[in-house]
Amino acid sequence: MRHWFAAILALCSLSACSGPQVLNLVAQTPGPVQQDISYGPLPRHMLDIYSPKVMQADTPVLVFYHGGSWQYGSKDDYKFLGSAFAARGIQTVVVNYRLHPEVIFPAFVEDGAKALAFTQKSIAKGRPVFIAGHSAGAHIAAMIALDPQFLAAEGTTICDAAKGVIGIAGPYDFTPVEPVFKRIFPAEILPSTKPITYAATKAPPMLLLHGTKDKTVDPKRSEQLAAALAEHKNLAYVKLYPGVEHLYILGAISPVVRRSAPTLADTVNFIQDQKAAGYPGCASQVKS
Repeated sequence: MRHWFAAILALCSLSACSGPQVLNLVAQTPGPVQQDISYGPLPRHMLDIYSPKVMQADTPVLVFYHGGSWQYGSKDDYKFLGSAFAARGIQTVVVNYRLHPEVIFPAFVEDGAKALAFTQKSIAKGRPVFIAGHSAGAHIAAMIALDPQFLAAEGTTICDAAKGVIGIAGPYDFTPVEPVFKRIFPAEILPSTKPITYAATKAPPMLLLHGTKDKTVDPKRSEQLAAALAEHKNLAYVKLYPGVEHLYILGAISPVVRRSAPTLADTVNFIQDQKAAGYPGCASQVKS
């Protein structure tokens, strides 16, 4: 595997491939892929759907929001992720959303909520839906799950729209310091931009994954959100991966670097556990 990956890197260097493009080179889609599906009226309101080879009446759907500091990234970078989950029987929706400098908060969260509502009504059609994101995408997923205004604007609620949330290396208590982030998250609206602010909201179970070697987002952010959720009797599970960095925790979904972290297995197991429990969603909130 190492020699194979080295050969891919050598070939890719000739055409200036990015990291995700390397992972996508070895991704094999098990079933049909639908690309550039519109979920809204704007150019970035697009999503891709990766389906298992065989669809069942209860096949779960995973909606994924990419990272990129709310400024970069594209659904096109995540063939490796959509293919990996589809191969494990999970239909996967990878979402584009508007980015800075075109927009600031909360436009990208509004887009994420619109994509989830579209998935609920037009793709899942009664099948269980989960939401997930990496880094900035984890922030978006958590905001959608915890601040009810975004899904209310789309005519639904998190308890109706999703059965669980997976946050991967997310900044859930993010206070902007750098100038660009201060533009994206204006000081006058803090702390409304932080998912942790809404930890009292009744929400589906959350799985928060983080690497202990993450220098981009401190792993304590996941621990803090989990503690805040538990304080308000929401279910939250934290898994810290020793020695894993910010990008490798997501790259580990690809078979190329899967040994780096059990991100894929833990996410699939979380979804399967919810299925075994009858997809209780918000009903699984801890009782007083």
